Amino acid sequence: MIGRGTRLCPDLFGIGDDKREFLIFDLCGNFEYFEQQVTEKEQKPRESLTTRLFKARLVLSQQLNQDNKTLQEYILDNLHEHISSMEKENFLVRRQLNIVEEFTDRKRWNRLNSQDLNLINNSLATLPNGLPTEKRLSKEFDLLCTQLQLAILEQSSNFIRLRDKVRDILHGLESKREIPMVKAKLPLIEEVQGENWWTDVTPAMVETLRRQLRDLVPLLDRQQQQIVYTNFIDELEDISKQDVPTHQTGFSPYQYKKKVETYICNNENHLAIAKLKRNLTLTESDLESIEEMLFNSPEIESRERFEEVYGKNINLKLFIRKLVGLERSAAKQTFSRYLQGTNLTASQIRFIETIIDHLTQNGVMDVGLLYETPFTDLHYEGLDGVFGDTDASEIVELVQSFNETVGAMFEIA
Repeated sequence: MIGRGTRLCPDLFGIGDDKREFLIFDLCGNFEYFEQQVTEKEQKPRESLTTRLFKARLVLSQQLNQDNKTLQEYILDNLHEHISSMEKENFLVRRQLNIVEEFTDRKRWNRLNSQDLNLINNSLATLPNGLPTEKRLSKEFDLLCTQLQLAILEQSSNFIRLRDKVRDILHGLESKREIPMVKAKLPLIEEVQGENWWTDVTPAMVETLRRQLRDLVPLLDRQQQQIVYTNFIDELEDISKQDVPTHQTGFSPYQYKKKVETYICNNENHLAIAKLKRNLTLTESDLESIEEMLFNSPEIESRERFEEVYGKNINLKLFIRKLVGLERSAAKQTFSRYLQGTNLTASQIRFIETIIDHLTQNGVMDVGLLYETPFTDLHYEGLDGVFGDTDASEIVELVQSFNETVGAMFEIA
């Protein structure tokens, strides 16, 4: 039966948090009989997200100085509210009732010493509270922002990594601009993704960002939610007050990619790029002109920088085509026989139009997608169910012609 324990159980404890261990109850003494040894490993119980967030906010409250007095008071108010909400009849709370009652006095939080901090962390942080239940992703974002605030105060090397995590989240939210809640916050979402916002960033700025966007984070698609999860373990040490530093943001591959992609899209009328959009074959001279435009521009900086981020073997034609897409007229012209014919069914016309939509948006297309949704929404067999063998083969060749122009290669199932 040990084999059952080895099953992976992906996402058992959350997205990307798979099963890592299992217990063996050897009631019949099998290991002793077969002389096998199982080494016991002492593990500290994993703290809940609420506990980790509470402890991180407690540390932050003590790191803030007089320049951030308003933020410090706000955090202390929240910590006090957390303790005050505890149900005193709860058997876990009753064990620490004297300490709980002591810290239900808000004034008590204004004079915390190192012993108090240890007492709160060890005795109160893990107790259940009575606050309203919140979405996990929002609380994960709270923790991420708190860690970022601490990194700013401590001038930690974690700053860039945490900053880029926040940017990744905002990039995902930006793609949800059609949702009214997100649309209302778009100016902030776009501003924070820029470099200028981070030049003199302060804990108070991050706090404002957290409060305004935390309720939007659960709107991210499932595959994008992975970036929200963090698992920091905080060890409370001696607390000392520091001035808020001017933090150097450093080089961000994430921001560099955004700058490169924006530059290329803004220059889609460049002669060679325009040819890519019209599905015309590029000459060696065209490729040289693209390289000259890219690698001599201040936005790209240099070929070395570009290859450092994107790799040396990148296919420039394919890379640019995916960014700028394909002119709809070029795709329609290629499939004109199917669009102009009068003997096609409504499903067949819609099938071709869906191909054109995809090519216009993405520039290339894996023919395997013709057998997946949304094409299977028209017929469960996809291409083969909508068209006969002859037409299906021709459509595959037409789709491949767009890929061949830029050297796109897809695996054949």
